[in-house]
Amino acid sequence: MRAPRPTEAAMRRVITAWKEAGLSVGQMEVTPEGRIIISATPPAEATIPAPAPGAPRQWRKQP
Repeated sequence: MRAPRPTEAAMRRVITAWKEAGLSVGQMEVTPEGRIIISATPPAEATIPAPAPGAPRQWRKQP
C-alpha cells in the first residue's frame, strides 16, 4: 500500500493557517510518509531590537 500524498489543497490550508497565525513560511518539506513540515520565521516586527552602543543597560527583574 502506498503512503498518502498530500494534495495541493492540503498544502494551501497549512500555509494559510501559518499566515493567519502571523508567521511567514521559511521552508516547506513533504516527507515520503505524506507529512507536511513547515519551518516558520517570526515576523520582523516581533524581534527585539539590539540596544544601541553606549545605551544604558536595562534592569533585570528579580525572581
